Amino acid sequence: MFPDVTFLGLELYDWCLIVGIVLAFAVMRIYSDRLKIPARLQNLIYITAVAAIAAGMGGAILFQSVYHFIKTGVFQWRGMTFYGGLICGAAIFLIGYFGVGKIFCKDLPKQYFSKVSGSAACAIAAAHCIGRIGCLFAGCCYGRETTEWYGIYLPAVGKTVIPTQLFESIFLFCLFIVLSILLFKTKISGLGVYLTAYAVFRFCIEFLRSDDRGQLTGGISPSQFWSIVLFIAGAFVIAAPYLFALLRKRRATDRADDT
Repeated sequence: MFPDVTFLGLELYDWCLIVGIVLAFAVMRIYSDRLKIPARLQNLIYITAVAAIAAGMGGAILFQSVYHFIKTGVFQWRGMTFYGGLICGAAIFLIGYFGVGKIFCKDLPKQYFSKVSGSAACAIAAAHCIGRIGCLFAGCCYGRETTEWYGIYLPAVGKTVIPTQLFESIFLFCLFIVLSILLFKTKISGLGVYLTAYAVFRFCIEFLRSDDRGQLTGGISPSQFWSIVLFIAGAFVIAAPYLFALLRKRRATDRADDT
């Protein structure tokens, strides 16, 4: 919407990115304290999160560059895509959390993983909410042209479009609230809910998008493909505790029968 507006030398998109990252760290700190996560483990989380953010930025650009290569045959570093950042950032975080954590925090990473992953899901949703507002300011990630009352005119595009960025930001804010309630009021995996809920929303809203997002075969966009992958992963995260409990129960029954 305002791609040329700057403040202190930075575009509004950059400021939203910065605010989103700061907000994510603030959420992690506040939630970690409320959940009584040990300070030693919190330090590991913050250090690993910095590495994950750096990897996420690189992954976001790499994924979009690959999409562009598939479509045009020309590879060039350009654009960013959220799923690339999420996948690469999460991979680095898990490696650091469990790999480095095993050395310095012993069994704490495993012991507190449910609380940490639930807090991380809340932090990501909050940061992403602000980030999508940045996309609106930058005039990217926009929807189809429309004449409806909710349409927004984007100078960078030169037409009135569906504000998919704003719709997604509102959804992510609501998801952040739901995840926060789940984290503190129930034992349901907030991480699994985040993955499945966002995957479904993103898959659907892709039908309203009209910006260049790359191309995959099969009639779906790259983000729709990754939405399917993340939905399956999220469903497994939700079901895993029940499946493992059932497995332990069966093993205990088998041992009892053997005696």
